[in-house]
Amino acid sequence: MIQNTQIEHALDFVTQLAMGWDPVSGEEAKEDDVLNSPEVIRAMFTVKAVLEERLYASKPEQKKSKPKDNRKEGFPPEIGDKFRFQRNTTVTHFIRDMYACSDGNEYKPIKASLILNWLVLEGMLEPAYDKELDVNYKLVTKKGKELGLSNKRVESGLGGRSYISVIFNEKAQLFTLKNMERIINGESSEE
Repeated sequence: MIQNTQIEHALDFVTQLAMGWDPVSGEEAKEDDVLNSPEVIRAMFTVKAVLEERLYASKPEQKKSKPKDNRKEGFPPEIGDKFRFQRNTTVTHFIRDMYACSDGNEYKPIKASLILNWLVLEGMLEPAYDKELDVNYKLVTKKGKELGLSNKRVESGLGGRSYISVIFNEKAQLFTLKNMERIINGESSEE
């Protein structure tokens, strides 16, 4: 019979896989790694939900819903001083890189959509639709290109859907980091 500790261990592994991390080495998966495929990510989150359901079903004293995340909303102040550019990357990986600089785990990571929607309001991205892929995406504008944003078409393997992501270079990452409080508060940038 499978023990709860085994389920908890598997849940930890699946969560790391879903977040694009190798649970054995602790390293982030490369951009073109299968772990970054949207289909694999969705599958890992489904497996995570099933494992959580099984775990909570075996612990009747616990709620059967996902535990509440009691971390603070906001942005850890120490990230501004500690963040170092690593590579051109997507907003999701950029957020992960930023929060890896934090001293603790007291803040909830901000959502990628918050940054992307703010960049739309700043005129650096605009909503677009790709007929060939049948996907909505954020198109980098001339102003966004000047900042260091670019679009990249990502071909999903395993019969999955391809998509178009926004890539942040060093200048774009540092600009976003500098404006993080404004992004969180919905204020205009300091150009």
